[in-house]
Amino acid sequence: MENNNSVGSAIVKIVALTGGAIAGAILANWCDKLLTNMVHERSEFDKTRYSQGLTSRESAPREKRLPDTEPRIIRIEHSDYQEFPEEGDL
Repeated sequence: MENNNSVGSAIVKIVALTGGAIAGAILANWCDKLLTNMVHERSEFDKTRYSQGLTSRESAPREKRLPDTEPRIIRIEHSDYQEFPEEGDL
């Protein structure tokens, strides 16, 4: 009986592994086709924009920041100031 049980479980494992490999291959193929189509569509979009003399993407206008004319001074005050012990005090 033990021999039949181990052979049956081995067959189930092989079928499960084979099914997983097939499902993984199908999923990988589908993702590859999806990404390839997206890249081709983007490439065609870019070619069309370049032929019109435009950039590949529309960029939002950025506001120009004027540099600060005065330096910033940051003051840090500690209310509980403690000195660090010297090496000899340790």
